[in-house]
Amino acid sequence: MNRRQFVFAMSGAVTLLAATQPGRAECGGVSIREFVETTYYKQARLLAAKTPLSNEDFYALFSPGMRRLMHAPRQYPKNQTMGPLLNAFFGWGVLPGAEIRVGKVERHSGEEDLGPATIRVEIEYRGEPHKILVHVVGPGEDWRIANIIYDSGKSLIEHYRSITGG
Repeated sequence: MNRRQFVFAMSGAVTLLAATQPGRAECGGVSIREFVETTYYKQARLLAAKTPLSNEDFYALFSPGMRRLMHAPRQYPKNQTMGPLLNAFFGWGVLPGAEIRVGKVERHSGEEDLGPATIRVEIEYRGEPHKILVHVVGPGEDWRIANIIYDSGKSLIEHYRSITGG
């Protein structure tokens, strides 16, 4: 092998090695924080305009495990009282047409670029501040919401488990 062949072989090996390394910003990918920020700003606009996502687009935002739980048969207890409705993104009592102001969106824990991670979203609803924790998983740039924990301490998974027996 001469020098030219050696340099060519080494550059090919380096290229292959670089292609297998996890990357994000270099390729224009979206971090978990950016995914959550974009999702929450969009949901706030849609809620204010009373134009919800289609079922397909809504469920596409969630992890497969969360989607299974959302689609599981529901078992409402007979003595259950009617309470405030749950908006999956913003919490209990947030109705269509509500004005939500999305504030800071920042990493709470985990790996923002590689996942999984939990992102803290600060919102204001009816003049009151609220903090929401959004747990996001996913391979690469295909981020999905695995759970949302509202400032009341209750979570989206907890809600669906209570009505599905899951």
